[in-house]
Amino acid sequence: MPTPPGRMRLTDELGTPKTPHAGHDTLRLSRSGDWLVLGLGPDPAALASSVPEGARVRYMECPAFFDQTGRDWREAIPRGWERVESFDPEADATIILYKGGLRLFPGFWGPVLAALALPLPGEPGQLPGRTALFPATKDRLLYRELATELAGNGFTNLVAPWDGLASVLRQGRPDLYLSVNFAGLDEFGQAQSLLRRAGVPVAVWLVDNPFHALSGQKNRFWQDMHLFVTDSWFMRPLREHGARRVHHLPLAASQDFLKARPDAPHLADKLLFVGRSGFPGRDGFFAGLKPPRDAWAEAEAMLARGERPDFEWWVKRTGIDTLWPGKQARLAGLGAEESGRKWRAMVITQAARAGKLAVCGDEEWRGLSDADFELLPPVDYYGPLAGMYASARCVVGATSPLLPHGLTQRHFDVWAAGGLLATDNTPGLAIFPEELTRPVTYAKPDGLLEVIRSMEADRSALTGAWRELIAREHTYGRRIGTILDAISS
Repeated sequence: MPTPPGRMRLTDELGTPKTPHAGHDTLRLSRSGDWLVLGLGPDPAALASSVPEGARVRYMECPAFFDQTGRDWREAIPRGWERVESFDPEADATIILYKGGLRLFPGFWGPVLAALALPLPGEPGQLPGRTALFPATKDRLLYRELATELAGNGFTNLVAPWDGLASVLRQGRPDLYLSVNFAGLDEFGQAQSLLRRAGVPVAVWLVDNPFHALSGQKNRFWQDMHLFVTDSWFMRPLREHGARRVHHLPLAASQDFLKARPDAPHLADKLLFVGRSGFPGRDGFFAGLKPPRDAWAEAEAMLARGERPDFEWWVKRTGIDTLWPGKQARLAGLGAEESGRKWRAMVITQAARAGKLAVCGDEEWRGLSDADFELLPPVDYYGPLAGMYASARCVVGATSPLLPHGLTQRHFDVWAAGGLLATDNTPGLAIFPEELTRPVTYAKPDGLLEVIRSMEADRSALTGAWRELIAREHTYGRRIGTILDAISS
């Protein structure tokens, strides 16, 4: 029995069964009588009835779509219609596009749409000197640092919103498109296709959990990009999921923190903990998910022993066999996020026993820890934070299990500001000399007091050595140099 129109079933580019729905958009109108149909959709007969009688029709179809159709579908294509494998994007023709094509097979239709939007990409040398292109996210994480350091390397920085990307690429060929956590790169890869057509190298710095960021990517273009991860643990699984160019690029310190001075005297006798109880949009990101009860009981027991139920542990414990495509990595991420929140609450509790404590964060910390501490409101990263680090008796740090080998911004900023940092133990500390990490690291929260007292006895030497190391090897200027070297190799 033939499949009813509109009820076709096929497997999309990422291996997911889908039901294509009918519908076309008109991209261009012409009086020439020539028509170009980009994707026939699930019902060629209905489509044919909407085309003017006498029109000269050529059509392009994704081979992966065509190969999954049946005899009835193929016989419904009018005999006079010509199938083509390429087309002139500037030809005088009415052009219509099957709406569902890009969602089903972005690897095929993305380049087709890019050719229409960018028939003639700009040539090298048309833009002023070396040019870096950013998505329109000036208020986003690390934009200011990266833009400043690129300018210091002689780059002109251009900011392009998604709907203005093709316009910029018609003017010339930028030397780099730089994104943080896939900002500006849409889920079905239209921006990625434009950049590829223009020959612009794309670098994505994944400063958070890469598979959280990838859960919003429904295309394979990312596998050919230069991916930079702050946590080296993710290099292997990203390669196993198809990434071809993965680099380790830890966080760093900005020059502003190296200029910090103690300007918060009320913190001079206090320990300082800085951080929110959850990342913005946390509840929506994990909506509908809950860690298995028995797995959470195991995680709590591990935390009590000073062990880390991190993202890797949660992946194995929940039996997740693939981290992409799809959003299944978010279940492991939620387990790691909840473990991290409990771990930080334990750290806050012990820090309050080690001395007077100020927590700079949100009100929810009051419900997560019953310790006695002063709650300070969140502050602007580019505002008083550097001076607070420089002023505090000691900053207490706690890393997130979402990044099994990760570091936080505090591992760089506190020392750059001339402050003192007590950090929990994480494999990510291996990028620093052991003689500097050993004195500042605690294994369990109840070891905080001993570590803080030991550090204070050698405060001047520790802060001096750390600040010199950060200024020499761990600035955003050095990180930009690594990115530029990678994309040119």
